[in-house]
Amino acid sequence: IAKGVLSQRLVELAAQHGLAVTRVSVRNQRSRWGSCGRDGHICLNWRLMLMPEWVRDYVLIHELMHLRRMDHSPKYWRLVARAYPQYEAAREWLRRNGPSLR
Repeated sequence: IAKGVLSQRLVELAAQHGLAVTRVSVRNQRSRWGSCGRDGHICLNWRLMLMPEWVRDYVLIHELMHLRRMDHSPKYWRLVARAYPQYEAAREWLRRNGPSLR
């Protein structure tokens, strides 16, 4: 179920932002919510299913913006902010609640 739900939402968000994802994997990661390869392969943690949709969307947007910029520079964070203005609240939710989901 997680692969279908997460993949579908990721593809929807990618289309909204004019991005293309080459492959989506859903795994049982202990230390990451997601990752993005230079080849457009996005890997997501199944535990994203345990968080509110608005926080999950932030993680998906975070990974998608790496398709534009493969770093965490100020320019990258501006891309995230434009794509998901409430990203700071989502990051705070993850800081507070994320550890209990692992």
